Amino acid sequence: MPPKRVRAETRRYGVRNGFEEKEVRRIDSGNLGKDEDEQKDRTVGSDLYHNRATPHSLKRTPTTSTLPSNLSQTQVLKFLLSPAVQPFTLPINTPTPAATSRSYTDLLTPFEELLSAVILSRPIPHRLALRVVTTVLNAPYAFRNPVAIKTAGPRKIRQALHDAGMQHGDEEIDTLLAALCNNNWHNDLTRLRSHARNPIAAQREALRRSVAGLAAGGLDIFFRRVQWQWFEIFPFIDAGTQDALGNLGLPMRAEGLDRMIEVRWAEMGFAQGKAWSVEEGEKRRRAFVVCCERARDVDREGRVGDVIGEAQIMER
Repeated sequence: MPPKRVRAETRRYGVRNGFEEKEVRRIDSGNLGKDEDEQKDRTVGSDLYHNRATPHSLKRTPTTSTLPSNLSQTQVLKFLLSPAVQPFTLPINTPTPAATSRSYTDLLTPFEELLSAVILSRPIPHRLALRVVTTVLNAPYAFRNPVAIKTAGPRKIRQALHDAGMQHGDEEIDTLLAALCNNNWHNDLTRLRSHARNPIAAQREALRRSVAGLAAGGLDIFFRRVQWQWFEIFPFIDAGTQDALGNLGLPMRAEGLDRMIEVRWAEMGFAQGKAWSVEEGEKRRRAFVVCCERARDVDREGRVGDVIGEAQIMER
């Protein structure tokens, strides 16, 4: 049995490296609701939604939904990793980003991931947060590195937030502005990577202390997305993503999902390198992250039932 300290960290910060409580029952929870009106949207940030508890206070026995008899976990996983799932991962009526632009769904650098995590962890509607990320990463702003942010200065950064749809007088503009302007981004990332081999609690504490404006959900967002590049922290699944995977009938343990991707890699058509452009280990780590992100997005948008239905159709 893992040391008491490690078990406590696992319960508090999410499931990773095999320290998950045993799955003891299965439920069917494919029908999830969604509020389509942004004015009534209670989705704040990326990890606080449907009035759920945050991963830091969540205490429950993990459960996995039962899939239809004619649908396998591999089929669901294959659909999640295909372009066909993307319409189910975004809020309704969200424009598809141009092929030449960068968005939250793209392969981002660690700096861009950290910047996105700061934005997506703020208490604003998820739809608006996605617009802010897309706006600041693309022309005419293109805040893709610390130099670009420093050169832009507060006035241009504020204009970018306005252009993304944040309203004048919104106190969140000042919070985001301070976070984007006042962080020493170079030092933050160097320090974070140096702590990557420490227990997960130490990693999170280093991130929380060093990045201004990063709310609690942003810690999970950053670690969940950067782990394919920072292999020292792989595999990691936070508690909220664990729920989303379970709702789709997929393995909820980090090592279980990683093993499934490895075993089913050739069956899903990725062994020839046609779908990914990096070395094999990175391919699978990237697939792990994509699966977690899309499961989380599908669950947030209340589209679990739709995705399960589409996965069945795709295999006919």
